Amino acid sequence: MIGELIVDNFAGGCASLGIEMGLGRSPDIAINHDPEAIAMHNANHLNTLHHCEDVWEVNPIEACAGRPVGLAWFCPDCKHFSALRGIVWVLF
Repeated sequence: MIGELIVDNFAGGCASLGIEMGLGRSPDIAINHDPEAIAMHNANHLNTLHHCEDVWEVNPIEACAGRPVGLAWFCPDCKHFSALRGIVWVLF
């Protein structure tokens, strides 16, 4: 996966933290329509390129600048079934 991008779609922070812990680096690109989720993600993943827009509206070829993607994470909205219920955690 060296040289390949990691993209977290529906980014809110928890999946990206797991990706970082497992692979040793933050996602290269994070996408979420919610400005608060993107702001929190940005606070915890400073080297990630953030897109505050609907994941279905992002052009993947443009967003990735033609680079190959090694991991594209699509985590569903957890607000309705997770114990977290949309709570955003700050990790420093």
